[in-house]
Amino acid sequence: MFLSIIIPHYNLPRELLERCLHSIISLGLPADEYEVIIVDDGSDNAPTWATSLQSNITLKVAQHGGPGHARNVGIEHATGTYIIFVDADDCLTGNKEIFNCIEKLKSERPQILRYRYEVVKESSTPATPKKKNTRFSNTISGATYMKDYNLSGSSCTFFFQRELAVKKGITFPTGTFHEDEEFNTIIHYHAQTLIDSDAVLYSYCTRSGSTTANKSETFEKQRIENLLHIIERIHRFAKTNSNTSNAIQAKAITHKLDMLTVDAILNMLFIGMSAKETRKKCTEILSPIGLYPLRKASYSLKYRIFRSLANSRLGMRLLRMAVPAKKPAKR
Repeated sequence: MFLSIIIPHYNLPRELLERCLHSIISLGLPADEYEVIIVDDGSDNAPTWATSLQSNITLKVAQHGGPGHARNVGIEHATGTYIIFVDADDCLTGNKEIFNCIEKLKSERPQILRYRYEVVKESSTPATPKKKNTRFSNTISGATYMKDYNLSGSSCTFFFQRELAVKKGITFPTGTFHEDEEFNTIIHYHAQTLIDSDAVLYSYCTRSGSTTANKSETFEKQRIENLLHIIERIHRFAKTNSNTSNAIQAKAITHKLDMLTVDAILNMLFIGMSAKETRKKCTEILSPIGLYPLRKASYSLKYRIFRSLANSRLGMRLLRMAVPAKKPAKR
């Protein structure tokens, strides 16, 4: 089997999972080259009907443990050389572009091949992109990519070799939000070969009832706590592997941790925390592991400006005035 498509599912309306599955089937990939593994995360009613759509669609029913747990179950049962994740309320797209990517995977065998996503608003139909030639980067390491770019927090934007995840024991943390951040960081850290592409293969379909659209104060604060916990876990990983990391891997992890610290501060401000509360949280959680005050680095002009503001009391108050409340983004 060449490709395993893993879909975590939990208590979604049937029409959303149907839309997701039909988007995959309609791509026209040879049925003997891919499998679809739906992992039901302890729904009230598992979608047993889905396996009747096509013979290469299977259903695994797991105890409720969150999306990270469901993805781990999917990896455990996958037989494909490569794996991608698709959320059950999203869609695959791309047509010719996905064939271009698969051809590149077969010819070059990178451990990771990255692609792009589009945002589709609620009630809209994912667009069928025009056929085009796909541009691919030269092969680099995953750490080089993470060093030079702000690595996305979504695990739905790249193919990865199943063998890499299994051999390195890379899994998603469970029972937490922001689980993608840790998985993405560690698998890119270990990947020796990565190819980036401009192929748009994924439609992120926004909807008002999704988990990420939840804006309750309790929920938002829990997400902040989980993000800080994931930052601590990634820092612990970096420290544990410091003796074996090469210079690029060390810089990559440093870059990722700095960007996650920026995200954490912004998210605290987005949910309405005061400048004083935000600084207090950063001092309590991030200062002991050397992430706050933000490090001096030349990532970008935006980072340098943000750092100079976030590291001072007055600057944090100015950020508090400048940053409006906003709906949290999925990725």
